[in-house]
Amino acid sequence: MRVESKRSMRWVKAAVAVGVSLLSVPALAQDVGRSSTGQEQQRRGAFLLELQPPALDGSLYGVRAEVAASKDARLAFGLMGRAGGWNRSLGAKARFTGVQGGDVKLNFGVGVDGRYTLAFLADGTVRPFLGMAVGYEEFIARATVASPDAKEYTTTAFLEPTLGVMWRPGTGRVGLSARAGPGFTFTDVRTLQVSTGNLGLRTVYPTASLGLLVVL
Repeated sequence: MRVESKRSMRWVKAAVAVGVSLLSVPALAQDVGRSSTGQEQQRRGAFLLELQPPALDGSLYGVRAEVAASKDARLAFGLMGRAGGWNRSLGAKARFTGVQGGDVKLNFGVGVDGRYTLAFLADGTVRPFLGMAVGYEEFIARATVASPDAKEYTTTAFLEPTLGVMWRPGTGRVGLSARAGPGFTFTDVRTLQVSTGNLGLRTVYPTASLGLLVVL
């Protein structure tokens, strides 16, 4: 009787062990699934959209669209575009000499853009970065609003290295971006001749901008 009872206890213990093992398999599979899903989320690419109000480059609005390996990747590359209206603002004066003699309009500016994040501070909320943009832009100048047909055009390539910082609180999906640095123009940098004077495109100019950042 004792031998049979001992054998019965062994079978019970074995059955319990097998049951525990079977019950643990779904939990283990779920953990593995969560881990793989997390890795996939980390590997998933991110799309960064930056919208800019009036900036020191003479633009009234601009946009940058960048792609990165993930929303926390250091490297990002993309395209940029900007445009403006007729004005004699600080931005126009930063790009031209003799602006008091006429109005200037940034007809369009397009280019490629790159950014490298230097550090992740305050749990990733503050992110200083280095940026570089290369592209092509066209300006139009006119003497006065009363004579809109008297226009002069100039096109130029530009190179803009910048130092900036991103502020991305919470999940880091929405934030702000600020950039500043020198800009360089080359190719067609001729003087624009208008009836009230000459406007000269600067070969070196300051750049500064703020932007609303959205990470998708």
